[in-house]
Amino acid sequence: MTKSVHNFRPRKFLNGWRIAGWGSLLALLMLPAIAMQFTTEVGWTGSDFVFAAVLLSFLGGAVEFAVHGARRTPARVAIVVTALAVFLTLWANGAVGIIGDEGEPVNFGFTVLALGAVAAAAVTRLRVRPMQVVTAVIAVSQIVMGFVGMLTMPGHAVEWGVLAVFALIWGGASWFFDRAARMAA
Repeated sequence: MTKSVHNFRPRKFLNGWRIAGWGSLLALLMLPAIAMQFTTEVGWTGSDFVFAAVLLSFLGGAVEFAVHGARRTPARVAIVVTALAVFLTLWANGAVGIIGDEGEPVNFGFTVLALGAVAAAAVTRLRVRPMQVVTAVIAVSQIVMGFVGMLTMPGHAVEWGVLAVFALIWGGASWFFDRAARMAA
């Protein structure tokens, strides 16, 4: 039986780290609004800001959960790296697309993989062994999606370096879930 990584305990609501973390995310959200005052090259719509706010809130919430809910450091790091991988995948895919532009059908696969990780985390309640397998499969799937892109989008270049970076991030999450499982055993 695999062990769960969470042990949520309420903490002091406001502290310096929490204010700095959420303040940083808010500052990131404000950057495009500020840039729009000085250049026409940044043209976010209201839905862009909502999308960014949801993603940044997800990332901040995951970090909060990791810090206050995970029992051991490898589990905390695994949760944060997984959340970062989900965040970066959805952000990059929504902004410009990972292969081709954001409207290409192959990019839907990257979104499904990222949202699948979130669903798996909820279903498994972040048990380390299942999450280790899920994140490892997603790491390999990054490269598989590159080959799918080559086959379904002739003439489009596949950025293997970008896919390798995403595969490494997902693989890193898998490695930290494995470390957490070994420590719990």
